[in-house]
Amino acid sequence: MPDEEENEGAPVEEAAPKAPNVWMPVIAVIVLMPLISFAMTQFILIPRIQGSVAAQNAAAGTDAKGAGGAKPDPTKDAKPSFSYQFDDVVVNLSGAMGTKYLKASFSLFSSNPDLQKIITDNKSHLLDVALNVLSSKSMADLEAPGSKNLVRNDLISNFNQALNSEVVEQLYFSEFVVQ
Repeated sequence: MPDEEENEGAPVEEAAPKAPNVWMPVIAVIVLMPLISFAMTQFILIPRIQGSVAAQNAAAGTDAKGAGGAKPDPTKDAKPSFSYQFDDVVVNLSGAMGTKYLKASFSLFSSNPDLQKIITDNKSHLLDVALNVLSSKSMADLEAPGSKNLVRNDLISNFNQALNSEVVEQLYFSEFVVQ
């Protein structure tokens, strides 16, 4: 009984409430994140990408497998088979005060069988056009992503404008050196 008397005056210690398990959210994240990622990829991202590709192919006239639904137009799909080569066109770059230059060689392609004669008859004019287009570019213009495609498109459009017809269909660089 003396033990009971000692306990009567002392405060009784209650069992402390259990702390929540701090590992439960970590385990949930580790388990759920791969499942959520898989579901997002399978059911949202892939269908959107496939829809986008299908829309682009429909605009281009082909289905997703690359087989065209419409009959190809031989005049539209004809590959340019006539070419003319411009070699070693050298220009000073704009804004470089004569310290930087561009050396380019390129070929013009067309489905027009008279390409050689047209270019030869207008070679001085076309060379002047090429020099003006290329020398108008700065070092920053040529360092930008896709700059060669911009230069290519500028040359094609300026050549066609100088010739007053859509003679030049493609232009391919065989040399493009900036020094």
